[in-house]
Amino acid sequence: MSTALDINVPDSPRSVCSSNLSGSPPTLDSSTLSILDSFLSSKLEEENFFNELSARAPATALAGLSIDDHPHEEEDDDKEPQRMLSVDEYRIAFGEDWQLSQFWYATPFANHLAICIHSLCDPSTVTAFVCCPTAFVAFQHLYPSDNARLLEFDRRFSVLSPKKFVPYDLNEPDIVPDSLKHAVDIAVVDPPYLNERTNKKLAQTLRQILRPNGKLIIITSKSVESALHEIYNEAPLGPLRETALVVEHSRLANDFACWGSWDDAQHFGKEA
Repeated sequence: MSTALDINVPDSPRSVCSSNLSGSPPTLDSSTLSILDSFLSSKLEEENFFNELSARAPATALAGLSIDDHPHEEEDDDKEPQRMLSVDEYRIAFGEDWQLSQFWYATPFANHLAICIHSLCDPSTVTAFVCCPTAFVAFQHLYPSDNARLLEFDRRFSVLSPKKFVPYDLNEPDIVPDSLKHAVDIAVVDPPYLNERTNKKLAQTLRQILRPNGKLIIITSKSVESALHEIYNEAPLGPLRETALVVEHSRLANDFACWGSWDDAQHFGKEA
């Protein structure tokens, strides 16, 4: 229950009866101003970089190409795709949306993860990054591939590579392109929410896109480990084995780990 408070407030800050109001605007100390200035500069840099990517995206999308594709590459199969922007550049261009539970990997970890994933690939491997944009960027930057796809709800990421971006909504887990059904060799997943319901919806999608002998890599909190083993319990989704990969999530308090669905997955991520 709210209680009304009887507070004497002067009619105007300029009133001669105002006891402790000087009329001067509040000021911030120098350290706070410095932090604020740094934040605003960072946001401006992010906005400018993202706008630059966005300006390039419509033309490439209309041409049926992606930002990381060279216009002549489809005509010359001997040329490799142009590299994706780096993880550092990605972190500048795309701010984390906490309402979507977005927390980007640190650059060293993202690159190490990409190297580990690539060790499982050959030139024809189809890799799907589901709710895992940082890993997609790192992988495409280090190992440009025409066979990688990003399944994401946040459509900002379509500017990275319109041809490789696949709109994905957890609330509609059965809506996936026919071209991906039972076509994915490796699925890399970072569930945006740490609960059983999210993982059940992801599993529903993964059963439709993974090949019978496909591999699942899932990075999430150990707090949901028991649910993982119940949900991802049959091939190609499981049984899951905790891998050797040490997961680094700089802004999360939860203890994270990585699991894989294939026989020797426990060695995945082991340092050489």
